[in-house]
Amino acid sequence: MNSTMPILAIFDLDNTLLRGDSDYEMVNYLIDKNFVDEKYRQINEDYFNDYGDGNLNIDEFSKFSLKPFIGMTRVEIEKLVKDFYYSSLASKINNTVLSILEGHRKKGHSILIASATNSLIVSFISKMLGVDKFISSEVLFRSELCTGFIKKPHALGEGKLVLVKKFVEMAGYEFQNSFFYSDSINDLPLLSAVGYPIAINPDEKLMSVSNLKGWRVLEN
Repeated sequence: MNSTMPILAIFDLDNTLLRGDSDYEMVNYLIDKNFVDEKYRQINEDYFNDYGDGNLNIDEFSKFSLKPFIGMTRVEIEKLVKDFYYSSLASKINNTVLSILEGHRKKGHSILIASATNSLIVSFISKMLGVDKFISSEVLFRSELCTGFIKKPHALGEGKLVLVKKFVEMAGYEFQNSFFYSDSINDLPLLSAVGYPIAINPDEKLMSVSNLKGWRVLEN
């Protein structure tokens, strides 16, 4: 590691900083609150399984998960997301990974959350965790109302790598001096790009790749 260069610590959100998936939990929350029909619970389950297998159609899932927000203002959405966070997510913060994040912060490293989850959710969680830099699937607004569309690319797989690479280059960091913590095989492109890839509670596919490549694995 070049100690004269700024160091960036990147953290995935779902099943890394959180013990759970915020996109998945949000859909179930909306069903429980009667914003979405009960029949969508199984569809949500199917998308969740596709993500775990590394086969999620992110365009289809985004249309599905953002449909309830179409036409809402940012203020209305933040009120909803705030209730969702405190009722469903606050208890799922992975304090072990959060302590790793704080360890980087104490060393003067910059912190970035990089998540495929939509920006409506990631922006609020990042604020709650005291992290002001994040990359997510950016939801588009028109005339101050949510459109339900995502600005391409989505922050999934290669798309996350593209977005983080742009951030790294613009902010003056380098991948060789960057850490990335993730649980998911979907993050293989970014894990392969950084100098310090760390698998946190990895899924079966990522565990296999991590063992093959000799990447650090943390389980808790």
